[in-house]
Amino acid sequence: MKQKALALSIISFVCLGLLSGCSKKATEEEAKAETPAAVVTVTKAERQDIEETVTAQGTFQSAQGAATKLAPQTAGRLVRVLVKEGDQVTAGQILATLDTRVLAAQTRSAEAGYRASTATASQAQLAARAAASDQQSSVRVAQLAIDAALVERDGAIQAAKTSLNLAKTDLAKTLAGARPQEILQAQDALRQAEATRTRAAKEVERQTFLQEKGVSAKRQVEDAQTALAVAEASVESASQTLELLRAGARQEDREAGQLRVRQAEEVLSQARKTGEAKLTQAQAQLRQAQKQTLAVAAKVQEAKAAQSGAGKAAADVEAARTQSDYATLRAPLSGVVVRRLLNPGDMADPAGTVLEIANSRQLDILATLPADDALRVHAGQRAHLSSGEMARVINIGSVDPQTNLVTLRLQTGSSKSVRAGAFILVKVVIRVASQAIVVPRECVLNHEGKSVVFVASGEVAKMTPVTTGVETDTAVEIRSGLAAGARVITLGQYELSDGAKIKVEAP
Repeated sequence: MKQKALALSIISFVCLGLLSGCSKKATEEEAKAETPAAVVTVTKAERQDIEETVTAQGTFQSAQGAATKLAPQTAGRLVRVLVKEGDQVTAGQILATLDTRVLAAQTRSAEAGYRASTATASQAQLAARAAASDQQSSVRVAQLAIDAALVERDGAIQAAKTSLNLAKTDLAKTLAGARPQEILQAQDALRQAEATRTRAAKEVERQTFLQEKGVSAKRQVEDAQTALAVAEASVESASQTLELLRAGARQEDREAGQLRVRQAEEVLSQARKTGEAKLTQAQAQLRQAQKQTLAVAAKVQEAKAAQSGAGKAAADVEAARTQSDYATLRAPLSGVVVRRLLNPGDMADPAGTVLEIANSRQLDILATLPADDALRVHAGQRAHLSSGEMARVINIGSVDPQTNLVTLRLQTGSSKSVRAGAFILVKVVIRVASQAIVVPRECVLNHEGKSVVFVASGEVAKMTPVTTGVETDTAVEIRSGLAAGARVITLGQYELSDGAKIKVEAP
């Protein structure tokens, strides 16, 4: 009885609890239903390229080869300085001059010495050419005689050799007789002729038989007999040809061939003796003409010595003129005079600067980066400038052990609107994530140490954990957790919780 009462008490208590829970849940849903929807704006997560960058501070400096310090190559007093600071100059323009009176006198003296040396060299060359011309004529005549003797000797010897070779070839053919191949060909021809005769004889028998039976005409029998006669003649001719080839050459033919060979050998020997005699005579004439070479060589050496003297005098003139040219300072490049350090009357020397010139349109950017960031930078990478222009990395320096910084040199497309020394913010692009899912930076929140975004799903905000990648000032790459095209909340997300009611408002 007591157990039954206890069971009824427990059931009553559970029923009261269930009724209380249902009442509380209904109260929460009513309260939630009464909470007004948060007004938000959304945007779609889109696929696009996003760049990872490193930032560096830089200054504009003259590009390599775009600035110069102008100094004379020889010491002297300045007579004129034709430009002042701020003047525009062009390459080759005269900017300043030194006193050139001493240099001009030295130039005139060198020119006079050059003219005298040139006259002496001309006379020596004429004498050498006259002697050389006479000697060359004698040598040329003797050489022509040698050439004629060589041509005549070689022609006669070659003709004799040709005749001897022909005679030897004819004799060899005569002595050798018919070749085995020729005999085999003759045997084959005889066998073919005999076979043809056999076929012709059978054809005569066949046609005769047919005529006797009244099937063939007499004309066909006669044609067969004619073919047999022709075949027998061919057999006879092939047989005689074979016999002639087997018999070989006659004795008188052999003797005649040997006689022709001996005659050709005698002609060859005589051609050699006669040619050598004429060649020896022509060579003696050439040696006689060549004995005059020493006299000609002496005159040629005199002419060369005189020419060398003239060359030295010419070099002296060139040196004097070059020294005079050094007294005129010309702009090596186009640009602006940024400094003028000396004035007319001052002494100038190679160790001191007279003018400084820079091309303000050719400026590079020198920027510094921490060594760790510089490891990710290499020549050729693009960079964004805070001025809105683009630049390109052209050189990466070494690490400064004092500051642990690396200096980059970047080249810009145009520098018309800035001056050397101006500061600029540089963002070097070290990586590009192609066609990544990208959302505005303000969409990504930190929730309990994790990155999340709120996605508008109908009239409810869903908190979605994401993995981020490349980040810029305005956008973030979403590597996982979000699909392209998702409606991400961009305004009002800070007051939201997962499952909160929202009202999407047009941006």
